[in-house]
This record gives sequence, C-alpha cells and structure tokens, in this order.
Amino acid sequence: MTAYRPQSESLPVASAAGLISDLGFLAGPDLPDRPGPAYLLVALREHPTLRHYDPERIDYWVSRKGRGVRGSITRATPMPLDGEFSWGLIRLVDRLDVTNEYVTFGGHLSAAPVDTATVVVFSSPAPLLRRGGHSQVWDAGADELSAFFARMIAAIDLRPELERRVCDADPLVRYSAFLADVVGRYRASAVLRNAESRVWALVRGEESRMRREHIESWRAGRELLDASRRALSRIA
Repeated sequence: MTAYRPQSESLPVASAAGLISDLGFLAGPDLPDRPGPAYLLVALREHPTLRHYDPERIDYWVSRKGRGVRGSITRATPMPLDGEFSWGLIRLVDRLDVTNEYVTFGGHLSAAPVDTATVVVFSSPAPLLRRGGHSQVWDAGADELSAFFARMIAAIDLRPELERRVCDADPLVRYSAFLADVVGRYRASAVLRNAESRVWALVRGEESRMRREHIESWRAGRELLDASRRALSRIA
C-alpha cells in the first residue's frame, strides 16, 4: 500500500478518486511521519480488478443519539454521503471476506460515485492507525489503541451514561484521552519503556505536541479519561 500525505483536513471525493484510480484503498500518513490530518480513501468497484485488494464493503461506527451504531457502505448504499464517523474500528471487506482494518478516533466521512466506482473518504484531525489485515502490517501504537478502546467499552458497560460523553467528544479529545492513558502506563513501567521504546518515544512526543498545540482538547481528554477510570474502579 502506498502512503499518501494529505496537506489539509479537506479532500474532495473527486480528488480522492484520482489518487486511488489504480488502487483499492490508500491511507496516510502513518505515525511517526505525521500525526494528522489522516485519511483513508477507498474505491468500491462493480467488478474486482484482480490487480490489488478489491474492497466491496466498509464497516465502521457512527454516533446516533449518544450511542455507537454500526454503519456499513457498499455500492448499494444511497449516495452521496456527507457526515461524521465515530471512534473505533474501520474494516474493509472484499468478496472473499478478507479484511484490512484501521482504528480511528473519528472524523468526517464523504462518499460519492465517480465514474464506475463509489469513492469513500474518511478524514480525521487525529491519527488513523493500521490494525493489520491482508495488505498491511500493524502501525506502532495500534495495539495500545485497541486496548484503550476495549477499556473504554468496559467503562461504558459499567456506566452507560458515559457513552454519550465519549460519542459527543471531538476526535482530538478522544485522542488526548488515549495519549494521557498510554503515557501514564509507560511512565509507570520501566519494563514497558524498554520493551517498546519506539512506541514510548512516539506517544511521549505526541503528548507534548497536544499539550502545546491543543490545550483545551488535552484538558477535556484528561477529564474523559478520569471519568472512564472512575467507572472501572468499581470492579477494582
């Protein structure tokens, strides 16, 4: 998969179509090259090209009335689309049920037919990390993010009212909550820092950047993290 480096948080579907004219999907940037904005561009074609990975369905999450709801896009989905997607897993699925996966903090979703393909654009101000699959490896930190989301889901199970707060949060607030959580865990464990020095350097640098460039999001993220930890403390 080729890396694409976006220059802004806005990418028209028509421009995205040109970037993936010979590809099934394209994502970028990957940490630590650049933290964001991040994109995932996907082409759903009527017939597989058999030249690369050919996705036929996209599964993702949206927020509706303060709840996370599974969304799905195929060529049969009414177009165009223009809205928001939520935090969690984005899964690309081909005709053989082979997948490629990403974890995301949420952002903007747009989609429209372009020539013979349905082109879908996921864009986010926060990193979007590869979570393995047919055509890609795991990004550094993707396992940590998956574990963080699992803990957040556990906290919501214990305090259902927390789900609306997480759903309503800006992607950078969710990202700040993740960074505060993982940096705290690494600071408390020399074993982790030594075993995962690349991830430690990455998240420490991102913590510093968010504190410096997005102070309000950082503060709100810390408050969200504290709320989730209070929920989990009920089973400690």
